[in-house]
Amino acid sequence: MLVIGPRGCGKTALVESVISDLAFEHKDDFITIRLSGFIHTDDKLALREIWRQLGREVAAEDETTGIRTNYADTLTSLLALLAHSSEDDEHGIQTARAVIFVIDEFDLFASHPRQTLLYNLFDVAQSRNAPVGVLGLTTRIDVVECLEKRVKSRFGQRYIHLSHPKSFNSFEAICRSALTGSEAVGKPFAKRIGNDNATVQRLHVSWIEYVDALFTHDIQLEKFLRYVFAHSNCVASFQSSMLLSIALLGPSHIPTGESIVGSSLPPSDSKLQLLPSLSDLELSLLIAAARLDVILDTNMCNFKLVYDEYVQLASRVKLQSNAAGQTAVGGGARVWGKDVARGAWERLIDLELILTASTAGSRSNSNSVVVMCRVDVALEEIGPNVPRMGATMSRWCREI
Repeated sequence: MLVIGPRGCGKTALVESVISDLAFEHKDDFITIRLSGFIHTDDKLALREIWRQLGREVAAEDETTGIRTNYADTLTSLLALLAHSSEDDEHGIQTARAVIFVIDEFDLFASHPRQTLLYNLFDVAQSRNAPVGVLGLTTRIDVVECLEKRVKSRFGQRYIHLSHPKSFNSFEAICRSALTGSEAVGKPFAKRIGNDNATVQRLHVSWIEYVDALFTHDIQLEKFLRYVFAHSNCVASFQSSMLLSIALLGPSHIPTGESIVGSSLPPSDSKLQLLPSLSDLELSLLIAAARLDVILDTNMCNFKLVYDEYVQLASRVKLQSNAAGQTAVGGGARVWGKDVARGAWERLIDLELILTASTAGSRSNSNSVVVMCRVDVALEEIGPNVPRMGATMSRWCREI
């Protein structure tokens, strides 16, 4: 099943809430494996994480949970573990512990070569030997078109589409339930604290009544909610603004509309704000890497490909300057050596503007030039966020 919706609409919160409710009633009946396309950038890393989580959950022996160096052996062992069932000798019934895979940023897994992991997970989920479920969370509505034919044929064609609140009343109700808990959340909470803890129950009821009165009568809070709704229409933005007020919550510090607005935390900084601080060489390499994404129609590159593109661009500028009888000036005109460029490339990786797609290589050895990477900035985003960019590099951003 795929859960599709924009960022901040509650995809992960919905799935985790359902899993939490199931775990409260059926804690020992299933295992949850969580993967993220941002972290597990290739199938080997994903398999290693699956094996680690399964090994921790089932408490298998070290020789069984040890990480195998051979990718095929690891995959075979994983599939055998998922398909394993235990037979009840007395009744002749086969039972197996269910496994739920929650794959965040599902579209990034679809970009892995041959989509081997997705194919095998869907194949196991379709078989009757193992109760395996796969939940994919993504922002791309066309993610199914990215799947290979053999993977698509094993997909269950089930979707859940989520969206941001359509009206202010819906947005306000969601923000209120985030602080008080909906009825579905309140019942498990009451079961956990038990009927004997009357003080905690009274405190919970009093908190709900206070929050309801705050949302109903506080004009400043309403203005703030309307601003967030008009600006981002994102519940996560409201939750971020409440972090400090909730962290300081106590008898002497009760949140009010004024305190919430005054202590709201600013949004997290974007990586685009790092662009003006880059050197000319670092900016040139970043532009070259972003250009390769467009030219090669792929989101993967390495230092060797990027440096060749950079040399080609800079050499072209020098030839044009010499032909015009002008002195080539500016960062885009000088062709820096490979060793210097490699240092600039490593700084882009440290700033996470370039994300390594494999941990097989290391920046400190000779193989660092072939480690595949992914650019985390689009070509059209670079120019508008670098005010001091020269005409040469601006042209590189516009012309392919």
